Amino acid sequence: MRARVMLVLVTALVLVACGKSRNDQAAAACSAEIAKRLAGKSYEIDIGDLAGHAKSEAADTLLLSSTAVFDKGLSTQYKQTYDCRVRIDTAGTASVLYLQFNWNTADLKKAD
Repeated sequence: MRARVMLVLVTALVLVACGKSRNDQAAAACSAEIAKRLAGKSYEIDIGDLAGHAKSEAADTLLLSSTAVFDKGLSTQYKQTYDCRVRIDTAGTASVLYLQFNWNTADLKKAD
């Protein structure tokens, strides 16, 4: 598990270091924030999909949306969408302003 989190963090840092697009920088920042917040959890995100769903909200702000898969390959596997808002300052540093996981009420089980 720790290896997976470290892989995500290293991937994020490599993307930023390579001078990729603003979308890639924002996706890397979101990926790192998710890894920090979900430490110890079994999940998977597609950073390419995340970068591909980036929308400019302002000159320095992007909103990214994608889907995370939790407990992949297990009987408890489920998916959850999330939104991540990132600000990229004049120095090119990406900072996460907002991260929200969106519950799908259709997936909630009714009480018997």
